[in-house]
Amino acid sequence: MPTDDKRHHPDLRSELADWHDEEASLQIDTIAAACALIAYADGIVRQAEHDSMVRSLSRFGLLDEQSRQELLVAFDQATERFEIDFGVGEAAALATVARLGKSGRFSHVLVETCRALGESDGDYIVEEQSALVKICRRLGLEPVGAGTFAAARR
Repeated sequence: MPTDDKRHHPDLRSELADWHDEEASLQIDTIAAACALIAYADGIVRQAEHDSMVRSLSRFGLLDEQSRQELLVAFDQATERFEIDFGVGEAAALATVARLGKSGRFSHVLVETCRALGESDGDYIVEEQSALVKICRRLGLEPVGAGTFAAARR
């Protein structure tokens, strides 16, 4: 019996577009949460850290202005949680990272991005390294193997 494939294409395209938007949104939330955790590890979000996070979008293929704006909003929301209570901010950030699960290449790029953010102000301190270890564990990555303690290539 023949089927009418034409009627499924618009639905499938719409579903794929929705999935892509959801996936991009999850990635943006994850980048913002992880970066907020690293930036707030020493209690202060420095401009160099903020700028490093914004530059990271290109690593993830999120180059459009909408993605940039979404990242800034998500980062502000994540850092506000830290301002209210560090423990609440940390728990929320790690829960967001855990939603991503084991996502192969994205997880490794996220770790590289967080390490670069930690190094962006000139000091990659033990609190930032500890925060990145927690992120790695939530992603199911072994921290040393993932490059948590390696110096970023310049």
